[in-house]
Amino acid sequence: MQKRISFFFLLSTISAIFFTLNSCKQSKHKGFEQTDSGLFIANHRENESGKQPKVKDILYCHMKLFLKAEGDKKDSMLFDSESFPDFPGGVKFIQISEPAFKGDIMEGLKLMHIGDSSSFIVSADSFFLVSNKMKELPPGMKPGSELLFHIGLKDIQTEEETVKRLSELRGKASGEQKAEMNKLEAEEAQAMLSYLERKKIAEKPTPSGLVYVETQKGNGPKPKVGQKVTVHYTGYLTNGKKFDSSFDHDAPFTFTLGKGEVIGGWDEGIGMMNVGTSATFVIPSVLGYGSNGSGDIPPFAPLVFEVQLLKAE
Repeated sequence: MQKRISFFFLLSTISAIFFTLNSCKQSKHKGFEQTDSGLFIANHRENESGKQPKVKDILYCHMKLFLKAEGDKKDSMLFDSESFPDFPGGVKFIQISEPAFKGDIMEGLKLMHIGDSSSFIVSADSFFLVSNKMKELPPGMKPGSELLFHIGLKDIQTEEETVKRLSELRGKASGEQKAEMNKLEAEEAQAMLSYLERKKIAEKPTPSGLVYVETQKGNGPKPKVGQKVTVHYTGYLTNGKKFDSSFDHDAPFTFTLGKGEVIGGWDEGIGMMNVGTSATFVIPSVLGYGSNGSGDIPPFAPLVFEVQLLKAE
C-alpha cells in the first residue's frame, strides 16, 4: 500500500498544517505568508466547513510541482497529476504524516479542508535529502533551490478506504478488459472469413486452420524439419495494414524449420512449400500471436503472409 499511494516518485513523506494569518509573518515571496517554521503559504480558495485530514489519511489532490526559478525566469514544471495520476480524474494521492523538517509542506496540508486550493514553497534540500532520504539532489538541481507546490484538495479518505477503492477500480478494469478480449475473439472468425471472400480465396483450411495459397510453384525440394530455411516475406493484418517485411530490413530471414523458432503457421506453411515457391498464408491467431498479440499485431488477429522460400539447407 505504501508504494501504491506514494506522492511522486519519492514524495511519500510530505506533511503540513494550515496556519492562520496571525501565526504568519511577511515573507520574501510575494503573495505568500511565512510560518514560524519557515513554510511559505498562499491560500487561493478556502472551505472552512470542509473535512480536514488526520495523520495517515490519504489526500485526493490535483497537484502541480515546480522548481522555483531565480529572478524573473520562468519556474520549471517537474510534475503534473493530470499526466501521472494515481486515480481517475487526474488525482494524485498524498498520505499525511508528521513533518520531517521545519517548513515541511505537511504543515500546510494537515489542516487543509476538502475544496481548498493552496500553494506552498519549501526547501528542495530538506524535501529531497531529509524527507526522502536521497543522498544528493536530483540532476540539475542546485543546493538552496526551492520547490513550489500547487495543491487542490478534492477528497480525504482513510488508507483502508483507498485500498478498497483501488481494488474495485482494478476489478472494473479487469472486467472491461476481459469483455474487450471476448469481443475480439468473437470477431476473429468473421474477419478471416471476410478476408477470404474479399480476396476470392477458395482453398480449404488445413485441420489446424491454416489457409495455404500457392501463387508460384518452385522446382526445388521441400524442406525437412531441422533444416535451415531462408525466406523473404511481408506480413499484413486482414485490413491490409503491413506490420513487417524482410524487404524493409534489406535481408531475407533464416530460421530452423519445425523447432518453434517462429509462429506455428509459419512452421506448417513453409513445410508445405518447395524451394522456389511463393505462397500466401492466412493464419488464425491460434497459429499466430494468440490472445496476447505482439507489437502492431492486436490480440486474436488473423494474419496474412506473402512468403518466398529461397533455400533449405
